[in-house]
Amino acid sequence: MESPEQRGEGSRREALGSKVRDRRKVKKASMIYSNFDFLDRAWWKPSYDEHNASYFVINAKRHQHAILLAVNESDPLFWKDISTFIVNTIDFIQQALKKTSILRLFLSWLCGKFAYCLISERSLRLKKKVKNIHDAFIGIFPSIFFPDLPIDQFTPSFVFAQQLHRKIGNELIRNAGRYRTRHVMATQENYVYVAPDLIEDKMDELFRQCREEFERTDLQLEEAIKCGACFFPYFLTIHPFVNGNGRVGRLLLSYLLSKFTVVPLSLYTGSEPRDLYLQCLREARYQEPFNPSALATFMLECVYKTSYNICVVMDINIQD
Repeated sequence: MESPEQRGEGSRREALGSKVRDRRKVKKASMIYSNFDFLDRAWWKPSYDEHNASYFVINAKRHQHAILLAVNESDPLFWKDISTFIVNTIDFIQQALKKTSILRLFLSWLCGKFAYCLISERSLRLKKKVKNIHDAFIGIFPSIFFPDLPIDQFTPSFVFAQQLHRKIGNELIRNAGRYRTRHVMATQENYVYVAPDLIEDKMDELFRQCREEFERTDLQLEEAIKCGACFFPYFLTIHPFVNGNGRVGRLLLSYLLSKFTVVPLSLYTGSEPRDLYLQCLREARYQEPFNPSALATFMLECVYKTSYNICVVMDINIQD
């Protein structure tokens, strides 16, 4: 028979277990959400720039509407021109990577044959990296403008996310498509990613919450961007693969936002895009509680800039 002290200790343990379970439930329920604000004034903007989040939301929607009216999917010549442009661009990059004769001669003269071999290997690897990204991109985006992608296929399994990593890492990353089995930490940062034994559960929960949020029929552009700003740093914190997480994460982010952007989202739209978006990621990662306001604002600007640039290139009138 239990003594009162034993019963009391058992009750305390049960209460503690209940609290832990409650915290886990709260953590799971709060990974993807939109109940936070964009930055009123982005810290990376010059003082004279008066544009705020409302400006970017209104004008991004206006640009997208103008592009939608201008794009006639039944016009085969239009799509032939676009497809030819993309194919030629990829081909140009691949051919440019081959033409390193002048650089090779200079490095060969400077450092000997070792440098010649080095630049050759790096060129071939970069060429393969570009081709893998192109293949993965074509595989998940059936059309260029306003792709209608099913959210129920947004899963971490071999069917989607892991398959995407296999394409990204083809002949470049060992065990491409498989979750990592060792602990890793961020380069040049004192930050350890999620333990390997937790990756599968974390990925399942993260993707489940994304599907639940993006299935909403009333989801608007600003809400979708905020949810995407939650997904991206969580995915990178889980860091499911040994390498290539950034490339996979950006493609997954583009997939999530495909119904709310003209073309797949690019985070490289400015003069210093990489440094800026990495700083926004760090700000979200190290804040307590988690707050991706800066990242969401940065992403919103990217959506606006992309839609504006498309209007300029396609000579679409966007004046009021």
